[in-house]
Amino acid sequence: MANAALVGMCGNFLRHIDRQEGVQLAQLFDMGGRLPLREIGRCENLEELAKKYAGESHEVLSLYLLSLQAHVRSEAVRHLELVCTCLKSWVQRYVEAEGSGLWMMPLMLQFTAVARKAANQLDQAKKSERAERQHQENNAYLKQLVALYRKFFNTLNKERSKRAGHVWICCELLRAYFKLQQVSACSFTLTTVTQSMQKDGFSPTDLPKAICVTFYFFWGKYLVFDHNLQGADEKLTWAFNNCPERALANRRRILLYLVPCKLRLGVLPTQELLHKYDLDVFVDVVKAIKEGNVQLFNNKMTELSADLIKMGTYLLMMKLKFMVMQNLTKGIFREVRGRLAEKTDKLDFTPFEHVFGWQDGCDADETAACLATLIYNGAIKGYLSHDRRKVVFAKDAPFPPPSKWR
Repeated sequence: MANAALVGMCGNFLRHIDRQEGVQLAQLFDMGGRLPLREIGRCENLEELAKKYAGESHEVLSLYLLSLQAHVRSEAVRHLELVCTCLKSWVQRYVEAEGSGLWMMPLMLQFTAVARKAANQLDQAKKSERAERQHQENNAYLKQLVALYRKFFNTLNKERSKRAGHVWICCELLRAYFKLQQVSACSFTLTTVTQSMQKDGFSPTDLPKAICVTFYFFWGKYLVFDHNLQGADEKLTWAFNNCPERALANRRRILLYLVPCKLRLGVLPTQELLHKYDLDVFVDVVKAIKEGNVQLFNNKMTELSADLIKMGTYLLMMKLKFMVMQNLTKGIFREVRGRLAEKTDKLDFTPFEHVFGWQDGCDADETAACLATLIYNGAIKGYLSHDRRKVVFAKDAPFPPPSKWR
């Protein structure tokens, strides 16, 4: 006799499919929800059950139930294989659906999330084996998932009405490329999507918010790696402003890349923002910039270097030292100039050498090199007169804002 909970699930699945209720369909399949996992694990006729009670779409339900059964029975590899087969079947139905098929997107997001989690868990479990078997490939299961997504990506690229699915698979590829440290592969994927959109005059902001926020986050993250700060700031700002307030973890994830961009462009975050999103990692950096405190900045960057390198923002954060040095120079300029009876824009090297030596361990030559670098990058308007040992500052705005630098 069929289990009532499983029969009810099949009936709900069929009803949601008939009514095109995508959100309810995804909730029905949510592994963190009220799935009858115990019954699924024990049932030996899931395929027959799905075929009998789930109508023409029984294949998708059957595959997902079998994947859940494998999960319950701790058959991790089979679980991933069945989820991928289920996702493949759903994507095919999505491609064949009339119109945009937007109602099918919530379940596609659900399936990709389950597949991603399963692949990551399997790769994590293999880490101890890799220590014993050096020849074993890293992230093998995630790479298998990437190969599948590339096929989806190429198929959906031909379907102009299926923008949402195309962009979401692009997001999954970008996510995987970052984890695999294959950032260079992001360029081709993003170029394919954006050129396709531009050709048809389509804006990503017309997509469902969940998809567009994710897309703009990964796009902005790639632009950070590509040193395109203006573009990264634009994409990440849009993602942050449109990410739900309650999604604190996702908003924090965006800010980990947006805050360094804003800092480099001369926009300092408030203490309230940093504390709200548990971004105390930036508190001392912001303080160092405001105070021109090179010692504090150097100490903090040494402490954070491993995490920042892992995130890919280390080089960007190191460029903030120019802002710290500019504010230090500005402080020396104002202090020395304020003590002079006759105001002048030509100041001796000596006070700069003393302070730079105290703050950053610079000798006379290194101090001159630092000042020359600041001038070259546009952080200071002026020039150095080595013969007279003078720093000559411009009379008009000698310390331009970071947005005006090279």
